[in-house]
Amino acid sequence: MPTGNRILSRALLPLVVAALPVVLLLSSLRTLHEVETQRTIYLRHRVAMLAARLEYLPPAASAEAVYDALGADDPFLVGLEIISRGGPSDRPALAPLWDGRELFRTEMLAARGAEIFRAYVPFHSAGEPRIARIDLNTAAADFLTEHARHNVIVSSIGGVVLIALSILAIWAVRRASLLRIKQMEMEHLAHIGKMSAVLAHEIRNPLGTIKGFAQLAMESGDARTRELLRPALAETERLEALVNGLLAYGRAPHPVPRPVAWSDVAARLAAHAGQIAGARPVRIAIPEAGPNLQTDPDILGQALLNLLRNAIEAIPSATEGEVRVEAAARAGAVAIAISDNGTGIPPQVRQRLFEPFHTTKAFGTGLGLATTRKLIASLEGELELNDRPGGGTEALIRLRGAALPATPVVTTYGNPADR
Repeated sequence: MPTGNRILSRALLPLVVAALPVVLLLSSLRTLHEVETQRTIYLRHRVAMLAARLEYLPPAASAEAVYDALGADDPFLVGLEIISRGGPSDRPALAPLWDGRELFRTEMLAARGAEIFRAYVPFHSAGEPRIARIDLNTAAADFLTEHARHNVIVSSIGGVVLIALSILAIWAVRRASLLRIKQMEMEHLAHIGKMSAVLAHEIRNPLGTIKGFAQLAMESGDARTRELLRPALAETERLEALVNGLLAYGRAPHPVPRPVAWSDVAARLAAHAGQIAGARPVRIAIPEAGPNLQTDPDILGQALLNLLRNAIEAIPSATEGEVRVEAAARAGAVAIAISDNGTGIPPQVRQRLFEPFHTTKAFGTGLGLATTRKLIASLEGELELNDRPGGGTEALIRLRGAALPATPVVTTYGNPADR
Protein backbone atom coordinates (compact mmCIF):
# COMPACT_ATOMS: atom_id res chain seq x y z
CA MET A 1 0.00 0.00 0.00
CA PRO A 2 1.43 3.45 -0.85
CA THR A 3 2.50 5.59 2.06
CA GLY A 4 -0.22 8.21 1.48
CA ASN A 5 -2.97 5.58 1.44
CA ARG A 6 -1.56 3.93 4.56
CA ILE A 7 -1.54 7.23 6.44
CA LEU A 8 -5.08 7.99 5.23
CA SER A 9 -6.34 4.57 6.33
CA ARG A 10 -4.74 4.93 9.77
CA ALA A 11 -6.37 8.34 10.17
CA LEU A 12 -9.83 7.26 8.98
CA LEU A 13 -10.00 3.96 10.85
CA PRO A 14 -10.19 5.51 14.36
CA LEU A 15 -12.75 8.03 13.08
CA VAL A 16 -14.95 5.27 11.66
CA VAL A 17 -14.70 3.20 14.84
CA ALA A 18 -15.48 6.27 16.97
CA ALA A 19 -18.44 7.21 14.74
CA LEU A 20 -20.14 3.81 15.01
CA PRO A 21 -21.29 4.22 18.65
CA VAL A 22 -22.53 7.75 17.90
CA VAL A 23 -24.55 6.54 14.89
CA LEU A 24 -25.96 3.64 16.92
CA LEU A 25 -26.93 5.95 19.79
CA LEU A 26 -28.60 8.49 17.49
CA SER A 27 -30.49 5.72 15.71
CA SER A 28 -31.73 4.29 19.02
CA LEU A 29 -32.82 7.72 20.28
CA ARG A 30 -34.66 8.40 17.04
CA THR A 31 -36.46 5.06 17.25
CA LEU A 32 -37.50 5.71 20.85
CA HIS A 33 -38.75 9.18 19.90
CA GLU A 34 -40.84 7.77 17.07
CA VAL A 35 -42.27 5.13 19.42
CA GLU A 36 -43.27 7.83 21.91
CA THR A 37 -44.89 9.83 19.12
CA GLN A 38 -46.91 6.81 17.99
CA ARG A 39 -47.98 6.16 21.60
CA THR A 40 -49.23 9.74 21.98
CA ILE A 41 -51.15 9.48 18.69
CA TYR A 42 -52.75 6.23 19.81
CA LEU A 43 -53.81 7.70 23.17
CA ARG A 44 -55.26 10.79 21.47
CA HIS A 45 -57.20 8.55 19.14
CA ARG A 46 -58.55 6.53 22.08
CA VAL A 47 -59.58 9.67 23.96
CA ALA A 48 -61.29 11.05 20.84
CA MET A 49 -63.39 7.88 20.56
CA LEU A 50 -64.51 8.27 24.19
CA ALA A 51 -65.35 11.96 23.63
CA ALA A 52 -67.43 11.04 20.57
CA ARG A 53 -69.54 8.73 22.70
CA LEU A 54 -70.29 11.53 25.15
CA GLU A 55 -72.44 13.31 22.57
CA TYR A 56 -74.85 10.36 22.49
CA LEU A 57 -75.24 9.90 26.23
CA PRO A 58 -78.26 11.41 28.00
CA PRO A 59 -77.53 15.01 29.09
CA ALA A 60 -79.19 14.44 32.43
CA ALA A 61 -76.98 11.45 33.25
CA SER A 62 -74.80 11.90 36.31
CA ALA A 63 -71.01 12.00 36.10
CA GLU A 64 -70.82 8.64 37.86
CA ALA A 65 -73.19 7.05 35.35
CA VAL A 66 -71.25 8.49 32.43
CA TYR A 67 -67.98 7.25 33.92
CA ASP A 68 -69.39 3.77 34.44
CA ALA A 69 -70.77 3.66 30.90
CA LEU A 70 -67.45 4.70 29.33
CA GLY A 71 -65.37 2.62 31.75
CA ALA A 72 -67.28 -0.52 30.78
CA ASP A 73 -65.92 -0.15 27.24
CA ASP A 74 -62.46 1.16 28.13
CA PRO A 75 -60.89 -0.37 31.28
CA PHE A 76 -57.98 2.10 31.11
CA LEU A 77 -60.25 5.08 31.89
CA VAL A 78 -59.19 6.33 35.35
CA GLY A 79 -60.86 9.74 35.53
CA LEU A 80 -63.67 11.74 33.92
CA GLU A 81 -65.03 15.23 34.53
CA ILE A 82 -67.69 17.07 32.54
CA ILE A 83 -67.11 20.86 32.58
CA SER A 84 -69.92 23.29 31.73
CA ARG A 85 -69.22 26.83 30.62
CA GLY A 86 -69.38 29.18 33.58
CA GLY A 87 -69.64 26.24 35.96
CA PRO A 88 -67.58 25.73 39.11
CA SER A 89 -65.01 23.64 37.24
CA ASP A 90 -64.55 26.17 34.43
CA ARG A 91 -61.16 27.89 34.42
CA PRO A 92 -59.70 30.81 32.40
CA ALA A 93 -57.08 28.45 31.00
CA LEU A 94 -59.84 26.61 29.10
CA ALA A 95 -60.90 29.76 27.19
CA PRO A 96 -59.12 28.69 23.94
CA LEU A 97 -61.14 25.46 23.95
CA TRP A 98 -64.43 27.30 24.47
CA ASP A 99 -63.60 29.75 21.66
CA GLY A 100 -62.57 27.01 19.24
CA ARG A 101 -58.94 28.11 19.05
CA GLU A 102 -57.94 24.69 20.40
CA LEU A 103 -59.60 21.41 19.55
CA PHE A 104 -57.56 19.19 21.83
CA ARG A 105 -55.32 19.71 24.83
CA THR A 106 -53.22 16.93 26.36
CA GLU A 107 -50.66 16.52 29.12
CA MET A 108 -48.86 13.73 30.96
CA LEU A 109 -49.34 13.35 34.71
CA ALA A 110 -48.07 11.03 37.40
CA ALA A 111 -50.81 9.93 39.76
CA ARG A 112 -51.46 6.90 41.93
CA GLY A 113 -48.18 5.28 40.90
CA ALA A 114 -49.04 5.37 37.20
CA GLU A 115 -48.54 7.66 34.25
CA ILE A 116 -51.76 9.39 33.24
CA PHE A 117 -52.61 10.79 29.82
CA ARG A 118 -55.02 13.70 30.42
CA ALA A 119 -56.97 15.27 27.59
CA TYR A 120 -59.45 18.18 27.46
CA VAL A 121 -61.89 17.62 24.61
CA PRO A 122 -64.81 19.96 23.72
CA PHE A 123 -68.11 18.31 22.70
CA HIS A 124 -71.82 19.12 22.39
CA SER A 125 -74.59 17.58 24.42
CA ALA A 126 -78.21 18.55 23.66
CA GLY A 127 -76.94 21.64 21.80
CA GLU A 128 -74.86 22.85 24.72
CA PRO A 129 -71.04 23.06 24.47
CA ARG A 130 -69.15 21.25 27.15
CA ILE A 131 -65.56 20.10 27.83
CA ALA A 132 -64.69 16.60 28.95
CA ARG A 133 -61.56 16.02 30.98
CA ILE A 134 -60.61 12.42 30.29
CA ASP A 135 -57.79 10.62 32.13
CA LEU A 136 -56.37 7.44 30.60
CA ASN A 137 -53.76 5.12 32.04
CA THR A 138 -50.89 5.13 29.55
CA ALA A 139 -50.65 1.37 30.01
CA ALA A 140 -53.27 1.27 27.26
CA ALA A 141 -50.46 1.88 24.77
CA ASP A 142 -47.88 -0.42 26.35
CA PHE A 143 -48.37 -3.00 23.61
CA LEU A 144 -46.91 -0.42 21.21
CA THR A 145 -43.87 0.51 23.29
CA GLU A 146 -42.78 -2.61 25.16
CA HIS A 147 -41.69 -4.62 22.14
CA ALA A 148 -40.20 -1.59 20.43
CA ARG A 149 -38.14 -0.65 23.49
CA HIS A 150 -37.08 -4.24 23.98
CA ASN A 151 -35.94 -4.47 20.35
CA VAL A 152 -34.06 -1.17 20.62
CA ILE A 153 -32.27 -2.31 23.79
CA VAL A 154 -31.36 -5.68 22.28
CA SER A 155 -30.14 -4.13 19.03
CA SER A 156 -28.15 -1.50 20.94
CA ILE A 157 -26.45 -4.13 23.11
CA GLY A 158 -25.73 -6.21 20.02
CA GLY A 159 -24.32 -3.17 18.25
CA VAL A 160 -22.10 -2.29 21.21
CA VAL A 161 -20.82 -5.87 21.34
CA LEU A 162 -20.10 -5.84 17.60
CA ILE A 163 -18.30 -2.52 17.90
CA ALA A 164 -16.25 -3.83 20.84
CA LEU A 165 -15.36 -6.96 18.87
CA SER A 166 -14.45 -4.84 15.85
CA ILE A 167 -12.19 -2.63 17.96
CA LEU A 168 -10.61 -5.71 19.53
CA ALA A 169 -10.06 -7.28 16.12
CA ILE A 170 -8.53 -4.07 14.73
CA TRP A 171 -6.29 -3.77 17.79
CA ALA A 172 -5.21 -7.41 17.45
CA VAL A 173 -4.43 -7.02 13.75
CA ARG A 174 -2.46 -3.82 14.32
CA ARG A 175 -0.60 -5.33 17.26
CA ALA A 176 0.27 -8.41 15.20
CA SER A 177 1.47 -6.14 12.39
CA LEU A 178 3.59 -4.08 14.77
CA LEU A 179 5.08 -7.23 16.28
CA ARG A 180 5.83 -8.57 12.82
CA ILE A 181 7.48 -5.30 11.83
CA LYS A 182 9.45 -5.31 15.08
CA GLN A 183 10.53 -8.89 14.44
CA MET A 184 11.64 -8.02 10.91
CA GLU A 185 13.58 -5.04 12.24
CA MET A 186 15.28 -7.22 14.86
CA GLU A 187 16.16 -9.83 12.22
CA HIS A 188 17.49 -7.08 9.96
CA LEU A 189 19.57 -5.57 12.76
CA ALA A 190 20.87 -9.00 13.74
CA HIS A 191 21.90 -9.62 10.15
CA ILE A 192 23.63 -6.23 10.02
CA GLY A 193 25.39 -7.00 13.29
CA LYS A 194 26.71 -10.35 12.04
CA MET A 195 27.79 -8.85 8.75
CA SER A 196 29.47 -5.95 10.53
CA ALA A 197 31.41 -8.29 12.80
CA VAL A 198 32.62 -10.37 9.84
CA LEU A 199 33.64 -7.29 7.84
CA ALA A 200 35.37 -5.74 10.85
CA HIS A 201 37.46 -8.87 11.47
CA GLU A 202 38.38 -9.10 7.79
CA ILE A 203 39.38 -5.43 7.63
CA ARG A 204 41.14 -5.20 10.97
CA ASN A 205 44.28 -7.20 10.16
CA PRO A 206 45.19 -5.55 6.82
CA LEU A 207 44.27 -2.17 8.29
CA GLY A 208 46.67 -2.74 11.18
CA THR A 209 49.41 -3.60 8.72
CA ILE A 210 48.77 -0.46 6.66
CA LYS A 211 48.72 1.71 9.76
CA GLY A 212 51.93 0.16 11.11
CA PHE A 213 53.90 0.67 7.89
CA ALA A 214 52.55 4.22 7.53
CA GLN A 215 53.72 5.07 11.04
CA LEU A 216 57.11 3.47 10.37
CA ALA A 217 57.47 5.41 7.12
CA MET A 218 56.61 8.67 8.89
CA GLU A 219 59.20 8.04 11.58
CA SER A 220 61.99 7.21 9.12
CA GLY A 221 61.07 9.55 6.26
CA ASP A 222 61.91 13.19 5.65
CA ALA A 223 59.59 16.15 6.15
CA ARG A 224 57.98 15.87 2.68
CA THR A 225 57.30 12.16 3.20
CA ARG A 226 55.74 12.79 6.59
CA GLU A 227 53.55 15.52 5.09
CA LEU A 228 52.32 13.13 2.39
CA LEU A 229 51.68 10.26 4.83
CA ARG A 230 49.87 12.33 7.48
CA PRO A 231 46.47 12.36 5.62
CA ALA A 232 46.81 8.63 4.91
CA LEU A 233 47.48 7.89 8.56
CA ALA A 234 44.51 10.09 9.61
CA GLU A 235 42.17 8.19 7.25
CA THR A 236 43.58 4.91 8.56
CA GLU A 237 42.72 5.96 12.09
CA ARG A 238 39.21 6.91 10.95
CA LEU A 239 38.81 3.46 9.39
CA GLU A 240 40.08 1.94 12.61
CA ALA A 241 37.40 3.83 14.56
CA LEU A 242 34.78 2.54 12.13
CA VAL A 243 36.02 -1.04 12.56
CA ASN A 244 35.90 -0.68 16.34
CA GLY A 245 32.37 0.67 16.04
CA LEU A 246 31.33 -2.26 13.86
CA LEU A 247 32.82 -4.69 16.34
CA ALA A 248 31.08 -2.98 19.26
CA TYR A 249 27.74 -3.05 17.43
CA GLY A 250 28.06 -6.64 16.25
CA ARG A 251 29.31 -8.02 19.56
CA ALA A 252 26.60 -9.07 22.01
CA PRO A 253 27.18 -7.44 25.41
CA HIS A 254 27.47 -9.75 28.41
CA PRO A 255 26.93 -7.63 31.53
CA VAL A 256 28.46 -8.62 34.86
CA PRO A 257 26.44 -6.58 37.39
CA ARG A 258 28.13 -5.59 40.61
CA PRO A 259 27.85 -2.74 43.13
CA VAL A 260 29.28 0.54 41.90
CA ALA A 261 29.25 4.04 43.38
CA TRP A 262 28.13 6.89 41.15
CA SER A 263 31.15 8.92 42.29
CA ASP A 264 33.43 6.38 40.59
CA VAL A 265 31.39 6.49 37.38
CA ALA A 266 31.46 10.30 37.49
CA ALA A 267 35.25 10.31 38.01
CA ARG A 268 35.71 8.03 35.00
CA LEU A 269 33.57 10.33 32.84
CA ALA A 270 35.39 13.44 34.06
CA ALA A 271 38.74 11.85 33.16
CA HIS A 272 37.67 11.49 29.52
CA ALA A 273 35.57 14.68 29.25
CA GLY A 274 38.49 17.03 28.70
CA GLN A 275 39.95 14.84 25.98
CA ILE A 276 36.58 14.63 24.21
CA ALA A 277 35.98 18.39 24.43
CA GLY A 278 39.44 19.30 23.16
CA ALA A 279 39.68 23.02 22.42
CA ARG A 280 35.90 23.57 22.49
CA PRO A 281 34.78 26.24 25.00
CA VAL A 282 32.39 23.82 26.70
CA ARG A 283 31.75 23.68 30.44
CA ILE A 284 31.17 20.10 31.58
CA ALA A 285 29.48 19.57 34.95
CA ILE A 286 29.53 16.04 36.40
CA PRO A 287 28.52 16.14 40.09
CA GLU A 288 29.94 13.33 42.20
CA ALA A 289 26.80 13.11 44.35
CA GLY A 290 24.55 10.31 43.19
CA PRO A 291 23.10 6.92 44.04
CA ASN A 292 24.86 3.60 44.38
CA LEU A 293 24.11 1.21 41.52
CA GLN A 294 23.98 -2.51 40.83
CA THR A 295 25.16 -2.67 37.22
CA ASP A 296 28.10 -3.34 34.93
CA PRO A 297 30.27 -0.20 35.21
CA ASP A 298 32.23 -0.96 32.02
CA ILE A 299 29.14 -1.21 29.80
CA LEU A 300 27.47 1.74 31.52
CA GLY A 301 30.64 3.81 31.25
CA GLN A 302 30.96 3.11 27.52
CA ALA A 303 27.32 4.11 26.92
CA LEU A 304 27.74 7.31 28.94
CA LEU A 305 30.94 8.22 27.10
CA ASN A 306 29.14 7.85 23.76
CA LEU A 307 26.31 10.11 24.93
CA LEU A 308 28.76 12.60 26.44
CA ARG A 309 30.63 12.76 23.13
CA ASN A 310 27.37 13.37 21.24
CA ALA A 311 26.36 16.13 23.68
CA ILE A 312 29.71 17.93 23.31
CA GLU A 313 29.75 17.60 19.52
CA ALA A 314 26.17 18.95 19.35
CA ILE A 315 27.45 22.35 20.53
CA PRO A 316 28.92 24.51 17.73
CA SER A 317 32.69 24.71 18.00
CA ALA A 318 32.76 28.51 18.37
CA THR A 319 29.95 28.63 20.93
CA GLU A 320 30.32 28.53 24.67
CA GLY A 321 28.16 25.64 25.75
CA GLU A 322 27.35 23.57 28.80
CA VAL A 323 26.94 19.83 29.26
CA ARG A 324 25.60 18.45 32.51
CA VAL A 325 25.44 14.88 33.77
CA GLU A 326 23.10 14.04 36.67
CA ALA A 327 22.00 10.81 38.36
CA ALA A 328 19.19 10.16 40.83
CA ALA A 329 17.38 7.18 42.32
CA ARG A 330 13.65 7.02 41.62
CA ALA A 331 11.43 4.22 42.97
CA GLY A 332 14.13 1.57 42.85
CA ALA A 333 15.39 2.69 39.44
CA VAL A 334 18.27 4.98 38.54
CA ALA A 335 17.77 7.87 36.12
CA ILE A 336 20.85 9.36 34.45
CA ALA A 337 20.44 12.51 32.36
CA ILE A 338 23.02 14.04 30.02
CA SER A 339 21.83 17.45 28.82
CA ASP A 340 23.36 20.06 26.54
CA ASN A 341 22.41 23.47 25.15
CA GLY A 342 23.40 22.64 21.60
CA THR A 343 21.47 22.80 18.35
CA GLY A 344 19.02 20.05 19.26
CA ILE A 345 17.66 17.29 17.06
CA PRO A 346 15.99 18.26 13.75
CA PRO A 347 12.47 16.77 13.33
CA GLN A 348 13.45 14.98 10.11
CA VAL A 349 16.30 13.22 11.92
CA ARG A 350 14.37 12.15 15.06
CA GLN A 351 12.61 9.22 13.36
CA ARG A 352 15.95 7.63 12.42
CA LEU A 353 18.02 8.39 15.52
CA PHE A 354 18.76 4.76 16.42
CA GLU A 355 19.02 3.45 12.88
CA PRO A 356 22.47 1.93 12.19
CA PHE A 357 24.72 3.83 9.76
CA HIS A 358 22.44 6.89 9.78
CA THR A 359 24.39 10.01 10.76
CA THR A 360 24.35 13.76 10.20
CA LYS A 361 28.05 14.16 10.99
CA ALA A 362 30.58 14.65 8.22
CA PHE A 363 32.83 11.89 9.58
CA GLY A 364 30.39 9.89 11.68
CA THR A 365 29.76 6.16 11.38
CA GLY A 366 26.10 6.23 12.41
CA LEU A 367 26.67 3.47 14.97
CA GLY A 368 27.07 5.51 18.16
CA LEU A 369 23.43 5.78 19.26
CA ALA A 370 22.53 2.33 17.94
CA THR A 371 25.38 0.79 19.93
CA THR A 372 24.58 2.89 23.00
CA ARG A 373 20.95 1.80 23.06
CA LYS A 374 22.07 -1.82 22.66
CA LEU A 375 24.45 -1.46 25.61
CA ILE A 376 21.79 0.13 27.81
CA ALA A 377 19.22 -2.50 26.82
CA SER A 378 21.68 -5.20 27.96
CA LEU A 379 21.58 -3.51 31.40
CA GLU A 380 17.75 -3.77 31.35
CA GLY A 381 17.49 -0.05 30.79
CA GLU A 382 15.85 2.39 28.40
CA LEU A 383 17.24 5.35 26.48
CA GLU A 384 15.25 8.43 25.45
CA LEU A 385 16.36 11.55 23.61
CA ASN A 386 14.19 14.58 24.40
CA ASP A 387 14.24 18.23 23.37
CA ARG A 388 14.96 20.68 26.16
CA PRO A 389 12.54 23.62 26.56
CA GLY A 390 15.35 26.17 26.33
CA GLY A 391 17.09 24.47 23.42
CA GLY A 392 19.40 21.51 23.21
CA THR A 393 18.88 17.83 23.96
CA GLU A 394 18.56 15.64 27.02
CA ALA A 395 19.58 11.97 26.86
CA LEU A 396 17.73 10.14 29.63
CA ILE A 397 18.70 6.64 30.79
CA ARG A 398 16.44 4.63 33.10
CA LEU A 399 17.97 1.55 34.72
CA ARG A 400 15.21 -0.53 36.33
CA GLY A 401 15.99 -2.03 39.72
CA ALA A 402 19.55 -0.70 39.70
CA ALA A 403 19.37 1.49 42.79
CA LEU A 404 21.19 0.34 45.93
CA PRO A 405 21.03 1.69 49.47
CA ALA A 406 23.33 4.63 50.16
CA THR A 407 26.19 2.60 51.65
CA PRO A 408 29.89 2.71 50.76
CA VAL A 409 30.69 0.71 47.63
CA VAL A 410 34.09 -0.46 46.49
CA THR A 411 34.28 -0.36 42.68
CA THR A 412 36.72 -2.10 40.37
CA TYR A 413 36.76 -1.86 36.59
CA GLY A 414 37.35 -4.60 34.06
CA ASN A 415 36.00 -8.13 33.82
CA PRO A 416 36.47 -10.04 37.10
CA ALA A 417 37.45 -13.12 35.09
CA ASP A 418 40.53 -11.25 33.82
CA ARG A 419 41.91 -10.68 37.32
